[in-house]
Amino acid sequence: MRSAAFAILLAAAIAAPASAQPAEPAVLTLAQAVTRARTLGFDVRMAQADAAIASADAALSHGSLRPQLSLSMNALDANEPQLGVPIARQAYGTAALTVPLYNASNALAARAADLSVVAARTTASAVSNDAAFLATQAYRRIQLDDAVLAARRTAVADQESHLRATEQRVAAGKSARYLLARDRAALANARQAEEDAASDRDQAANDLTAMVDLTLPAVSVEPLERVAFSESRDAVIARALRQTPALVAAEQRVNAAQAAVAAARGAFRPSATITAQSYNGGSSPALGRSGGQVEVTASLPIADGGSRAAAVAKAQAQLERAAAARDQIRAGALRDVANAWREYQAATRNTTTAAAAMTDAEEQLRVAFLRESAGKAIATEVLDALSVAGSARETIARSIARYDIAVAAIHHAAGDSTP
Repeated sequence: MRSAAFAILLAAAIAAPASAQPAEPAVLTLAQAVTRARTLGFDVRMAQADAAIASADAALSHGSLRPQLSLSMNALDANEPQLGVPIARQAYGTAALTVPLYNASNALAARAADLSVVAARTTASAVSNDAAFLATQAYRRIQLDDAVLAARRTAVADQESHLRATEQRVAAGKSARYLLARDRAALANARQAEEDAASDRDQAANDLTAMVDLTLPAVSVEPLERVAFSESRDAVIARALRQTPALVAAEQRVNAAQAAVAAARGAFRPSATITAQSYNGGSSPALGRSGGQVEVTASLPIADGGSRAAAVAKAQAQLERAAAARDQIRAGALRDVANAWREYQAATRNTTTAAAAMTDAEEQLRVAFLRESAGKAIATEVLDALSVAGSARETIARSIARYDIAVAAIHHAAGDSTP
C-alpha cells in the first residue's frame, strides 16, 4: 500500500507543469539599471522636486511685474452716528486693476529667480549623473561577484577532483593516508570561500535593487566583459570643463548671484504704479450708481536706515561665495578627470598582467595534474598549483571590473549622461 502511494506521489511530481518550477531571475541590463537610477533614484527625485520648487519661486517673483485684477462684492450698513459715521447703506461691486509701470528691483529679482531655476535644473542633471555612476559601480560589483563566485566554484570542482585522485592513490597504497586530511581541509576551505562569494554577490544585488527602487526576488546581470574605450585625456578634460553638470550649475549660480546684486542695487531707484478702481452699485442716501478712480503713484526712496545698503552687501557676499564655489568645483572636476585617468592607466596595465598570469597559472596547473597522474608530483605541488590558478581567476575578474569602473569614472568626470 505504501509503495503504491509513493508511486502515485512520484508520478504527480513528474507530471507537474514546468510553471511550478522556480522561475529564473530576470536579467537586468546595465542600461536598464542606469535608466532606473536616473529616473527613479531617491536623490534624483528630491533634486527634481527642488527644481520644481525653484520654478514655482520664479513664477511667484514674476507675479509682482504683471497687472493685478480683482473683483469684489461689498455690502455696508453704517449706523454709528455716535462715532461720527453718517448713517448709510451701500451694496456695490468693484473691479480694481493695478499695473506696475517701473520697478527695477523687482524685475532684476525675477531675472535672478529665473537663473536660479536654470541652475536648479542643471543641479538635478548633476544628481542624475551621479546616480547613474553609483548604479554603474553597484552593477559592476555584482558582475565581479558573479565572476568571483564562478572562479571559486571552479576551484571547488578542482579540489574535489584532486581529493578523488588522492583517495584512489591511498586506496591503492601509493600515497600516505594523512594526505586525505590535508586535501579534505583544502576542499573545506574552497567551499567556505565559495559560500563567502555567494553571500557577497547576494548583498551586492540587494544594494543595487534598493538603489534603483527595484522590487525583484532575485536579480541576474550581464556577464563581466571589458568595455571599449579609446579617447584621449585632453578630449576628456575639454569635455569636462564644457559640460560637467556641477560646474555648469555653479556658473549659473554665479549669474543668478550677479542678478541678485543688481536687484539689490535697484532698490535705490524710483518705482511707479498705476491703479484703477470702478464703482457699480447703489447707496442710501443716493450718491450715484457708478464711479471710479485712477491713481498713479511714483516713489523715490530717500532714507531707510541702511537696510538697502545692507541688502546690497549681502548680495555681493553671496556672489563672492558663489564664485568661490564655482572655482572649487572647477578644480575638483580637473582632479576627478586626472584621478579617473590614472586609475584607467593602472587598470589597463593590470588587466594585461592578470591575463598573462592566468595563462601561466593554467599551464602550471595542467603540468601539475600530469605529474600527479604519473606519480611524480610532490605532496604540495598540485595544491599549490590549484591555489595559484584560483587566485589568478579572481585576479583577472577583479582587473576587468576595475577597468570597467575606471572607464565609467572617466565618463562621469567628463559629465557624460551615460556610462
